[in-house]
Amino acid sequence: MTTNAPLPPYSKTRETDGLVFTSGHIGRDASGHVKDGLEAQMDLALQNLEESLSRHGLNRADVVRTTVYLTEMGDWEQMNVPYRAFFEEPYPARSTISVGLPTGLLVEIDAIACKRPTESSVDTSIHAAPSAEAR
Repeated sequence: MTTNAPLPPYSKTRETDGLVFTSGHIGRDASGHVKDGLEAQMDLALQNLEESLSRHGLNRADVVRTTVYLTEMGDWEQMNVPYRAFFEEPYPARSTISVGLPTGLLVEIDAIACKRPTESSVDTSIHAAPSAEAR
């Protein structure tokens, strides 16, 4: 059966003032299949997150804040295994919350990432000491 239901009213990502905000990412692949087990879902959710960030020229190193949603807070240690493998120190600031998720989902993650200025976009002239000629 095909439905003509409207798309949910949210954006996968939004960018403003050098920050990229993501909606929640889950362990579902492009064909709609949900991975079995918490670590497999977390791995795929993190891959999906990185794919969203790449559309903005960012990657996991640019993430400054995450929120992880678990259906069971008892899965906190198990969730940390793929999380620790994905992110490097200094880790993003993080909150972890126990919530109800749609059937079969065990974890969801959203993030805030920061675009870093490139050397060519930084105006160093305002920080330079005046030259002897200018004094």
